[in-house]
Amino acid sequence: MKKVICVAAAFAMAAGLATVASAQVDLSGSARVRARYNDDGVKDSVTKWDSRVRVKFAAKTEGGGYIKARLRFLDGTWGTGNDYTPTAKGDANVWSDYAFVGFKTGKFDLAGGKMPEAFSAWFSDDERVDRLRLLYKDGGLGLALHYDKKIYEFKNNSTSISVPVVSLEDGSTVSVPVDVAGPALGGDKDEWGITYRQKFSDAVNVNVRVAYVADDTTADNSGVKGSVNLGMSFGGNNIILEQSYKDGDIFSDGADDQYGGYAEWNSTFGSITPNVRIGYTVDGFTADETFGWLMIGGDVPTTQIKRMGTGGDTLFAGVSSKFQTTEALSFTGNLVYMDIDDDGTAKYGDNPFEISGQAKYKLGKGVTLLARAGWLASDSDADDAFSAYGQFEVKF
Repeated sequence: MKKVICVAAAFAMAAGLATVASAQVDLSGSARVRARYNDDGVKDSVTKWDSRVRVKFAAKTEGGGYIKARLRFLDGTWGTGNDYTPTAKGDANVWSDYAFVGFKTGKFDLAGGKMPEAFSAWFSDDERVDRLRLLYKDGGLGLALHYDKKIYEFKNNSTSISVPVVSLEDGSTVSVPVDVAGPALGGDKDEWGITYRQKFSDAVNVNVRVAYVADDTTADNSGVKGSVNLGMSFGGNNIILEQSYKDGDIFSDGADDQYGGYAEWNSTFGSITPNVRIGYTVDGFTADETFGWLMIGGDVPTTQIKRMGTGGDTLFAGVSSKFQTTEALSFTGNLVYMDIDDDGTAKYGDNPFEISGQAKYKLGKGVTLLARAGWLASDSDADDAFSAYGQFEVKF
């Protein structure tokens, strides 16, 4: 009986401590293992394995302070040694891709550090920035001011050189270190921006971002960039419209201003959800790598054309359809066509097209099996590409 009481007391104490801890620190994350196959006509029949574990930390104080961070464990490709090959910035088995501190009071939220940054999959998504941000939220309104430090360098650095000096005693020469002004390393690169988000109703929302880039690292490459994203829902139809602009001076003196935009529609009819996208890019504009499908964009192992707009001015159209066969199993098919005004760098010529698909099966809550495959062809001399991968993922 005493043992039962002791065990019950210990369990209650542990549960109490866990409750206190969970009110202060939240943990979440995901882990996956993948087998990848790629045949792009250059590297034939390449098979690789990779895996990773990610854990998110979110802690807050009673006074409104908080921290957020994410740790990544052994994020890399198998067979490259005990340290793996990091798939992103980092040179160790355990590293963090963002960590920042903040303070919330009323409707205001001030935060700074290495932060995840996202506006839309088209314009900017899943980036990491060194940022100071002030956010104001009131109901459906969100207004954020941000300052990003991109590059920090001194301009006139001093250096030490050896100068031959004649000795006054015996006429011989010796080398004497002399500090002189060295070559300019360049200036700073900073970004100041404002993001406006407004949810007018359940049917309409608008997001606007405008940023000024001040860049004098090598020359005066300063300018404005921005994007407007409009979302609408009515009668079971969902529509997204986005238009983006980048000042050419950001990239080089005299460069053309860049434009790009797209429209998307989707709706659900029973177990089928069709999706249609059309869009364009001109004068060097490229979309974020997460925008796309499986072979064109999408930022997945099957991707062959990394960004929409790569290779020249582009018109594109894509049709997808998701079929939810059961609560656990779904299939998706994609058909994508691009018309590229080839500037000489388009990997697959003027008219590449993609046929791809995926199968997704939920083994249980937070446990998923995923298989994806795609074929990319064109009217150019480039060989067709075929890529596929299978993934086992756990989320908690």
